[in-house]
Amino acid sequence: MKRQPTIEIPPMPHIGKLFRDYVEENRIYQSVLAKILGKTQSVLLRYRFRKSLQCYLLWELSVGLKHNFFMDLAAQLPDTYSTSAPDVTIPYKERIAALEKELETVTRERDLLKEVIVQKG
Repeated sequence: MKRQPTIEIPPMPHIGKLFRDYVEENRIYQSVLAKILGKTQSVLLRYRFRKSLQCYLLWELSVGLKHNFFMDLAAQLPDTYSTSAPDVTIPYKERIAALEKELETVTRERDLLKEVIVQKG
């Protein structure tokens, strides 16, 4: 008898659809892609309909298309999952914090100017 997993495992994304959607959205010709990857068009067509692909094939597609399919997959996992990858959002978070501080300062200055205008008016 098959054991039930103790955690709920979300359905795996359809890798072929991920690849197919990217190629269609970016209007990449199958013939051009086949030439870049050194594969036949029929092989690439099969990839588009496969539910899963081996990592090395996904790696080849990522490199050939200069698109990170692994990141697309990772984005579908919950934010609470751990990773060993460096946090690439740190510079953005720092920039956001600086802009929020600047906005706070500008808002205070605006409010002060409003008060001065009201008092003189």
